[in-house]
Amino acid sequence: MKILMYIVGIIVVIVLLLIVGLITASKRIKKNEKNLRLEIEMANPLPKEKQYLLAYGANLALYRTDSPRILPIDVDNETLREVLSSYWNVHNTDEAAETLEWLLTEGHRTRFDQLLMALKAGQSFTEEEVGKSQECYESAQEAMMKKLSFAKSDFDQVNTIAAWDFDRAVNVARWSYIVGYITEEQAWGYITRAADAGSHFFQSWKDYFISFAFGRAIAYEGDIYDIIWNGKELLNEKDSIWNEFNIKRSTVQESVTLDKV
Repeated sequence: MKILMYIVGIIVVIVLLLIVGLITASKRIKKNEKNLRLEIEMANPLPKEKQYLLAYGANLALYRTDSPRILPIDVDNETLREVLSSYWNVHNTDEAAETLEWLLTEGHRTRFDQLLMALKAGQSFTEEEVGKSQECYESAQEAMMKKLSFAKSDFDQVNTIAAWDFDRAVNVARWSYIVGYITEEQAWGYITRAADAGSHFFQSWKDYFISFAFGRAIAYEGDIYDIIWNGKELLNEKDSIWNEFNIKRSTVQESVTLDKV
């Protein structure tokens, strides 16, 4: 019996050491990613008004370990073209423009906002009816309450997954410019439209994150655990882009011109 307890004790110690090691390694990786982003930002500075616009694409940017404050990313153009091709079916200028217009004027919200409202109202659906959307929606709520300390009431005023569309529009515009499908001026035009829409739709960055997370859960039928830590950084860290800028843009907005790049 003593031998068994001794073995169990050793196993427990090993497991605890492994957990501590994983947590330490994860923190080190996040720190290294942040330092790399800072280096790229210093090499490619943007004025504050343009950083502000990019804040509306921060969810997806951080998910991909890109900086949410500048246009350049640490990925070669060929890889980025493959991303646009595989995930967005974008191969040229016309397809980039068509996709961006769809995200800004329709997006997944036109199809899934009604489902979001039904789920919030307590309606239940079969998997044949909505796939894994309901399961992912419920899991998303649980994850945000558990990992981000959100209260149930935090979800009350979020009635759209529009942030899922606007955040992606910012990044698709960014990528399309980098690979040469659209001009920089066109990219900033799309990004500005996404920012204006996000500012109009949402009252806080917390609402924006919840909307993005619900979009990922319902429209993409995806687990949100891989974006939780980005949300924690954006919402809680003092130097994050969201804590620098208010989600509500001034009614008298400064024009974004290419000569300020």
